[in-house]
Amino acid sequence: MSDNWNVEEELKPLQLKCTSSDCNNGKHCYKPTRKQKAANTVGECRSCDEPAPFDWDRLHKLDPKDLDYAIAALRNELFRQHYWTNEIPQRVENYARRKGVSGMKVAMERQIYQSIGSPADSFDGRQTSKEDSPKVNAVDFAQHATASCCRKCVEYWYGIPQDRSLTDLEISYLTQLGMRFVGERFPFLTEQGEKVPPIRSNKSNSQRTKRSES
Repeated sequence: MSDNWNVEEELKPLQLKCTSSDCNNGKHCYKPTRKQKAANTVGECRSCDEPAPFDWDRLHKLDPKDLDYAIAALRNELFRQHYWTNEIPQRVENYARRKGVSGMKVAMERQIYQSIGSPADSFDGRQTSKEDSPKVNAVDFAQHATASCCRKCVEYWYGIPQDRSLTDLEISYLTQLGMRFVGERFPFLTEQGEKVPPIRSNKSNSQRTKRSES
């Protein structure tokens, strides 16, 4: 992708929501509805009521040795799969390149602790930037891909109650999941990071050209 970032194209509203689904193509949404909670059918797709093709109890064990299983399960949900497969914006890639593997791990653990480490409050669901936000970074992408973006998602994916703080082991597990996303989507990262020039918008380029012509 070119570093000539087109602001208008990059900031088009994201049509996909965390409740979106594409059941005909095997991509569901497991975020439970009130009706599902009342009927004790949590774990089924909210759109088509199809049971998940994976074991929720196995996911809730938070076994660091079972990360492959967790990732395969996450990719059954349309919203998660979007972040695992869609094109990464250049500015998000550049953030990861500057951090490197070591820096991304530090940033991942810190952001997970700060954004979802505490019990859920009225702001829950809005603390992790989505891809159409000018503030989004590679950690945000990883959090959405691994359902560690808010306490609601953490609860239905990993069985961790919203009304208590995350433990160190839970933060470590979610950090490891996030780093698996980093390894798959940014396999070219150096260990310590690299210098990457900032992206300049078309508007900035145009203003610079006008100054040089005057």
